[in-house]
Amino acid sequence: MRYILALIAMFVIGSIGYVLANNYVSGSNQQATYYQTMQVADDKTRMEYLMQTEAGRTGINRATIKADKPVSLDELIGQYQFIKRTKEEYTMHTRTYTTTDSKGHSTTHTETYWTWDYAGSESKQSENVLINGVKTKSSEIDLPTKDIELKKNMLNNKITYGIFFKHKGWISGNDYYTDSSTRYSYEYIPTITKYTIFAILKSKQILPLQGQSKIQTYNQSVENVKKQYNQTAKGAKVAYIVVLVISIIVGLLVVFGYDRY
Repeated sequence: MRYILALIAMFVIGSIGYVLANNYVSGSNQQATYYQTMQVADDKTRMEYLMQTEAGRTGINRATIKADKPVSLDELIGQYQFIKRTKEEYTMHTRTYTTTDSKGHSTTHTETYWTWDYAGSESKQSENVLINGVKTKSSEIDLPTKDIELKKNMLNNKITYGIFFKHKGWISGNDYYTDSSTRYSYEYIPTITKYTIFAILKSKQILPLQGQSKIQTYNQSVENVKKQYNQTAKGAKVAYIVVLVISIIVGLLVVFGYDRY
């Protein structure tokens, strides 16, 4: 009987593990192959050639991504590909909680606390960017934002700025305070950046890969990104073996456990 139970346990766990691991291995292998078989463009000239031949899937090393028409905010120095101003207000909140003493008597308490809460935002973005000189909609590429160092990038912080800022304020960290209860933070994308990208190249077009809504950006080289996908595929095979080993161990535990009891 114990051997039958062991076989059943091994079969059930092994079957579930096989299906899950097999799907994972298959998906990882397909993804690794998808990236391994891409063309590679190390410079603008090579990219332009691949576009002319409509090469399709291509990894482009350190592509220059430049705002077509940079944007700005009145209170900040310089121009940006994307700029966002977020407002927060220091707001009072109350909450209640109940305590119970040793005799079982309950008492309700009201506590007051303050937090910085989101109070709206405004953003501007260049409608298009130039990827190695090729115009592409900004909405089709995923570029990371950064926090602005206001002490270096804000105009005289002791003055008022047009209609938007009605009070003189001060800078603390990466926030601009108009008073003790209102502050603003900023995030941006520089007018010019360099990232490795993977995209579909067509005549005069750079498009997201199939199944992706945006062109993804990477700090690594094309070669290193491909290596990562290969490592993931190898890891999937190891996971597959681990699942099979676990199913065998469970079967043995059932045998010895049954024998013990």
